[in-house]
Amino acid sequence: MHSGLRLGAAVLALSGAGVVRPIDSDSGEHFFRVRVIVTTTSASASIAVDGVSLASFVPSVLDGPPALSVGRTGRTLRLSRNTAGRSADVQFDAVLADAGPASAVTWKLTADAGRETQIEVYSLRNFNRPALVDRFAATGGGEFVSPPALLGDSAVKLSPAIPRLVLAHYYPWYTMDTWRDPQMADQPLQLYSTEAPSDVRREAGQARAAGIDAFAVSWQGLDAGEGFNDKRMRIVLDAAQESGLQVCAYTETYVANPNHSGYDPIDPRTLFEWLAAIVDRYGQHPAYLRVAGRPVIFTYAAVLVSQSDWNAVITRLDTSGRHPLLIGDFSDSILLDSFDGEYQYTNVFTSGDTLSDLYRGESLRVRTYNLLREGDRRRLWVAPVTPGFDDSHLVDRQPPHIVDRANGSVYAEQWKAAVDAGADWVIVTSWNEWWENTEIEAGQRYGRSYLDLTTAWTKAFKFPPRDNPPPRRP
Repeated sequence: MHSGLRLGAAVLALSGAGVVRPIDSDSGEHFFRVRVIVTTTSASASIAVDGVSLASFVPSVLDGPPALSVGRTGRTLRLSRNTAGRSADVQFDAVLADAGPASAVTWKLTADAGRETQIEVYSLRNFNRPALVDRFAATGGGEFVSPPALLGDSAVKLSPAIPRLVLAHYYPWYTMDTWRDPQMADQPLQLYSTEAPSDVRREAGQARAAGIDAFAVSWQGLDAGEGFNDKRMRIVLDAAQESGLQVCAYTETYVANPNHSGYDPIDPRTLFEWLAAIVDRYGQHPAYLRVAGRPVIFTYAAVLVSQSDWNAVITRLDTSGRHPLLIGDFSDSILLDSFDGEYQYTNVFTSGDTLSDLYRGESLRVRTYNLLREGDRRRLWVAPVTPGFDDSHLVDRQPPHIVDRANGSVYAEQWKAAVDAGADWVIVTSWNEWWENTEIEAGQRYGRSYLDLTTAWTKAFKFPPRDNPPPRRP
């Protein structure tokens, strides 16, 4: 239970226990890198891109007044707050997706009537040699089409990905007394304590049998709760080693301060100490999840820490010789310069086409982000999947937040959106967050239904059969 609502390939190439190493994979997707330079005297201008998806972009102002702003909304590149009549030059380096070499690209310009705008489009297959492939000029708005050759000239390959993994949020909070709490709306089929190694071994075995590769274990610092985090993390690591499961830490960032209070500001020094302790105390355990030798750490509510503070924390970690692979809980890639990957704790309050569009947009942007900078590292997009949500029994949650599981259809929809979006990893929210009723482990209300559904979906994600139907609801 938390102080605030958490709104937010095929083959495992393991070299040494707990280490995941990169492998080449061909997703069948096509990506194209272009540079669009806009010169305009309009106070504002927008260029909608049709025929392709705008996966990721980096804007820059080449010339213009200090207030000049550039950005993006969906498939539209935007320039605003220019001084009308003054010439402004902006540049958009962009990765285009969802098209083939034979596709044409349509550019739809909207600008002030009577104002001149020129658009130059370059192929950026080679950063050092941009090649002009098209040029347009208009007074006011206009629509222009670049021929299919544009994409053929600008094709780039997505960097190799690591094997697809499925993780699950794991909470080491429970003793036998916990299950007597009247706020518990459900209970596991077999009551357990996360201080009992035999109980945790049983859980780890069940998770591994369901296709889960790793537990992301909630962690709040060495001295919180009389040190239970450290003790129970070690229990989970040892239990996981016996079952072939892996483990990584998942920091409860919102209480990263000396008082472990959700009401006090997050302290960057405490955050550094947490991350350093995780690397030093657990990172070399045989069951700890590592990518190319780097221990993986998830950080909840990363967006509550500023970009500058994160940069300082990560620089200090690197300087000290610690190099964790950090995956942050944020959206729209706002911290992706600092992090190695992005996820959201849950998107269970989003559904239908909105969910599909959200996952596709996040996936494209994160996975292609490195293509916009020479020598940049590939980031991971980790898609969350949640079976439902119900905190109505918690006395501090008013009004309650409820998403009915709908006989498994919510979980199936979340999984389908993650698979269709091409997620690198999937993280299940959750294995055992019983307070918010997002658990998938076997319980009195749903039996083993969600374990069985997870088994089917993990297979579909890791080994996608082209001719098999998707898993059925329980």
